[in-house]
Amino acid sequence: MNYPQIKPTLNLDFSNTKTLDPRINFRRGTPGAYYDGKTYAKAEENLLSYSENFNDTENYWAEVRASLTGSEESPIDSTSGYKLSQTLTGVAGVLLVTTGKIKLQIGKQYVSSVYVKADNSNYFAIAEEVSRNNPTGNGAFTYFNLSNSGEVMLSHENHIASIQNVGNQWYRCSVMFTAEIEEDYTVMFYLDSGSNQSIISEPQNVASGSSVYLWGAQLEQRDSLTAYTPTNGNPITKYQPQLMFASPDQPRFDHDPITGESKGLLIEEERTNLIEYSEDFSNWSMYNGPLEVTHNTVIAPDGTLTATIIKDISTGSYSGIYESLDINSGDYTSSVFIKQGSSVTSSIWIALTVDGMVKQETITWTAGVPTASSIQFIDMGNGWYRAYVTVTSTTSQSMIMYLLPCGFNATYTGTTVFWGAQLEEGSFPTSYIKTSGAPSGTERSADNASITGENFSSWYRQDEGSLYIDSDKGNLGTSFAGYVSFHTEDFSNSEYYWLLHNSSNQFQFLVAPGVASLVDGIDTSLGSQKACVSWADDDFSMSVNGNTIQSDTDGPGKKNLAGLRIGFSPYSDSHYLNSHIKKISYYPQRLTNEQLQQLTK
Repeated sequence: MNYPQIKPTLNLDFSNTKTLDPRINFRRGTPGAYYDGKTYAKAEENLLSYSENFNDTENYWAEVRASLTGSEESPIDSTSGYKLSQTLTGVAGVLLVTTGKIKLQIGKQYVSSVYVKADNSNYFAIAEEVSRNNPTGNGAFTYFNLSNSGEVMLSHENHIASIQNVGNQWYRCSVMFTAEIEEDYTVMFYLDSGSNQSIISEPQNVASGSSVYLWGAQLEQRDSLTAYTPTNGNPITKYQPQLMFASPDQPRFDHDPITGESKGLLIEEERTNLIEYSEDFSNWSMYNGPLEVTHNTVIAPDGTLTATIIKDISTGSYSGIYESLDINSGDYTSSVFIKQGSSVTSSIWIALTVDGMVKQETITWTAGVPTASSIQFIDMGNGWYRAYVTVTSTTSQSMIMYLLPCGFNATYTGTTVFWGAQLEEGSFPTSYIKTSGAPSGTERSADNASITGENFSSWYRQDEGSLYIDSDKGNLGTSFAGYVSFHTEDFSNSEYYWLLHNSSNQFQFLVAPGVASLVDGIDTSLGSQKACVSWADDDFSMSVNGNTIQSDTDGPGKKNLAGLRIGFSPYSDSHYLNSHIKKISYYPQRLTNEQLQQLTK
């Protein structure tokens, strides 16, 4: 193999080192989103092995002083719930997880929850035995009133209790506690009489026949209640890649959220998310109705409890939420993170109004994977996808972005989970920009990486040289997207070398002005691309992915270059790559054409 015998004087291996060479000056004035390839957020969790089957499954659940009947109503149907009934008068009946099934970690916070509806009794209690060290008591108790709008009646001092109305007289009751002693944990759901409650002993004076409906128990190790996760035989704990936010002037060494592949240094142009509230959908307007919008109940891609469940509860009209804003003429890309909910239909809709028409698109879920004819999707892990679509406005106008959980179909009801809405001017999406109330949107500054001065002249040779890159192609919607460029001290367009990706989806090497323009053949494949260019007076060559050499033998080389730019133009702050650079190597020698091909195979 005829590889170069000379070593590169500049070797920037962003993908493997995940660091910046100290000679690089990097600037970005705002935070920027990326994946670091190693940070994961805990998402759905239920430490109970059987969350709905309350029958004595493998001695998991047991009833004491009470009886269970199945095939009762639940929050989702009329057959999957249970009725818990008192079998004698006196100390309350209880449904509990039998001893030894669960162990907790001392000092950790947990949330215990269950869906409850009153039947012959309006009162209910949740108890646990690990949050307090009280050897004379039976547990730590919190009491709930299931009548009217529901309320927490009395709560143990080590509990933080809540009750949520989920419709049709069903409530989700929960307590958050800290495990103070390490022992077997017992989940306990008690009937109650509504009087004589004690926070450390079992309810008394409960009449025989008192009953409530139960469904959907959950135990999770965290400090906040999240959306219900069903189990049937094994506990569930899921993790998802966590979207990170680099501080201003901190480079982003991005990774594929699914494979964990190191993609290199992310370079993006300046963009603004025009949506005023990208995560807080309580500030959006309702479209038609009725809807149930549950905020802050699902773990979002950034690991926070900020995702929103939107439920269309009427079969008489299609419903959703929308945001209206003013735009100019041009291309606009709308995006949002979506996750399949409990919809009885398989489709949702994302729609934009442009030029008086609604540009709408059905998203169909198949085995948890979304598809659509014109909307594109990026898999973010654990069922999250970033959906995006581009439209063109021919005039200044008001645009409306719709999020409809069941689409434009009046016969469906169901839910979809949404987070991170974005509308940006451009023909392709860039990394997520968080907004929280800025009327004109929130900006993410451009990534600027360059080498100048002695940091440049110490390794660069003016009369000849060769440059190797390994990079993503960049977004195909970007015209003249720069990989690497060499510029003059005044950044004029009088002299430069520029390796770029042109609007025809081709690699192009420009020796300007007017000396050489080498273009590789069209290559429509995406993914990692390798290119190498060499120059000297009257001798310019390029090879891409080991392809046929492109060459020009007429014209002088550039002798007054003073700096290197990574991912944008040599003469203006424009033409950004909007993608990743894995590696850059510079050889202070005009390599042979065979060597160019060997390096890029």
